[in-house]
Amino acid sequence: MKSGVAAQHALTAAFFFLPLFKPMLFLSLLAAIVLFLASDRFGEAWRQAPLQSWLLPALILSILPGLSLLLHDDPTQTELNLSYYWLTAFLVYLASSRMRIVPWLWAFVAGVFIVFCYVQIRFPGQVELATGLGALGNYILYSQLLAIAVVLLSILYKHETRRILRLVCVAGMAVFFFGLVSGDGRSGLLSLLLLLPLVAGNMVSRENRRLVLVVCLVGLLATGMAPRVQKRINAGINDLKLMQQDRKDTSLGYRLDMWQTAADVVRTHPVFGAGQAGFEKAWHARHPKGEAQSFIEPHNAFLFFASTFGLIGLAALVWLYAAMLWTGWRHRHSMEGGVVFAFAVVCIVGSVTNTMFMGAVSHTWVMLFIGLQGSLQHPVVRRLALQSGADSEQRQRQPA
Repeated sequence: MKSGVAAQHALTAAFFFLPLFKPMLFLSLLAAIVLFLASDRFGEAWRQAPLQSWLLPALILSILPGLSLLLHDDPTQTELNLSYYWLTAFLVYLASSRMRIVPWLWAFVAGVFIVFCYVQIRFPGQVELATGLGALGNYILYSQLLAIAVVLLSILYKHETRRILRLVCVAGMAVFFFGLVSGDGRSGLLSLLLLLPLVAGNMVSRENRRLVLVVCLVGLLATGMAPRVQKRINAGINDLKLMQQDRKDTSLGYRLDMWQTAADVVRTHPVFGAGQAGFEKAWHARHPKGEAQSFIEPHNAFLFFASTFGLIGLAALVWLYAAMLWTGWRHRHSMEGGVVFAFAVVCIVGSVTNTMFMGAVSHTWVMLFIGLQGSLQHPVVRRLALQSGADSEQRQRQPA
């Protein structure tokens, strides 16, 4: 316990159970919190981990729900869910600054693989929602987990020297890519397409731009030829045609209607928002019956925070995403920086069509990966970064 090894194992279990079983996920996180606080590494991390740019907007976002309850009538007080989940992000931030994250990444990929196998065996040729598995709570979440798993495997491949594990990375990327193009979630697939240059650069030399371009083109071609992808493209075109006929009871039509409703809430309550129940009340007033009654959030994280906490909440969320993206980009050549950058892209893209801070598994996934920014402050990672910078400076000083 004192060495932190037990906490490391508990966090590895949490990343493994994240896409699988919520009870085991939260039990693992609880054990990780207790074990990490009892270890010597907590004191070291608390004293030595420097402040990062994402911490201030994260702190604002963790405080806003409590303040919002003082301003708005929310009898269920579900806004507090948006506060205490941040404890997970802060825990992982401190822990990853003293522990290597490679076991966590492999555990997460293994959990996603088990879900993939379940889908292929239980629902061959399609993807059905299953309440027993966390990743299958909705199509968007499952596609996002598949997408980030592909990118993580490409990063692990780049920094792995053992041939057998590199082959495992390639095989895993192939099966997860198949899961993406054969499923219904579009958010994850779009994220992966945006990250194709990063994935290709991890698989081949980034200096060989022609080969990177070829790999990207092959990926785009394989995606476009997939029957399920073509079906989704045709469905989107059909949604546009129905909207021209004033039919809004489609995936695209509902989203645009929800975004308009959320924007109206923001205009009415611009500074502090209308609370978490604000959008739901406005939406149900506009749609008092029918299928639309089941929607309680605008399926857009930016509009969700703006309508719930006002422009203050929106500014804090944009600040958080910008900090993650910039931090990951600056350290993109390291394994840890690549993970941060890839997750930032997936999170930003996913936030356009989904409220990623809603739902236990989705919310926990976001917090776990936000906290991984602490890994950039690990002593080994910092030493390697300084050594790489010194080598680069020395090469620049050498005469041509």
